[in-house]
Amino acid sequence: MSYYEQEINDYLACYVPLYQAMHARLERCDGTVLCMKAPLSPNINDKGTAFGGAVAAIAFLTGWAMTRVLLIEHNEAAEIVISSSTLRFLRPVREEIVAECKWPESPEIERFIDSYRQHGKASWRLRVTISAGGNQALIFNGQYRIFGSDKETGGIPI
Repeated sequence: MSYYEQEINDYLACYVPLYQAMHARLERCDGTVLCMKAPLSPNINDKGTAFGGAVAAIAFLTGWAMTRVLLIEHNEAAEIVISSSTLRFLRPVREEIVAECKWPESPEIERFIDSYRQHGKASWRLRVTISAGGNQALIFNGQYRIFGSDKETGGIPI
C-alpha cells in the first residue's frame, strides 16, 4: 500500500463513518488513476444490486480523495467541499463497486494549485466512473472547491 493509499484510508475511516460502514478502501493511487472499491454485500439494496446512494457516495469520495492526494503532493492543506455534481446511472452494479478517477493533466493540476496559492481558493471538475462487468455503470462529474479554513465553504464540507 502506498503512502497516499494509507493516508486516505486512515483519514476517511476516522472522519467519515459512512466510509467504514461501506467497507470502502482506496486500492490504487499511482499517478495514472485513483481507484476506490467497496464490496457489494454492505451496499446492497432490495433488488440484489448496489444501492444507488452507495454508488454515488463512492464516486463522491473518489473525487474527494483525488483532490486530497494532489494537495498532499503539493504540500498544501485545504478544506475540500463539493459544490455541484451530476450522476448518470447507466446500469446496475451486481458485484464489487469499483470507482476510478483518471489523474488530471499536469497543466490542470498546476492551474488548480496556483489558483489556491494566489487566491486562497480554487475549484475544478473531476470525472469518476464506476464499472460493472467491464462496462460503465455510472458517470459522476463533480465540482470540488478548496479553501483555507477561514473561508466560506460554498458547498458541503467533507
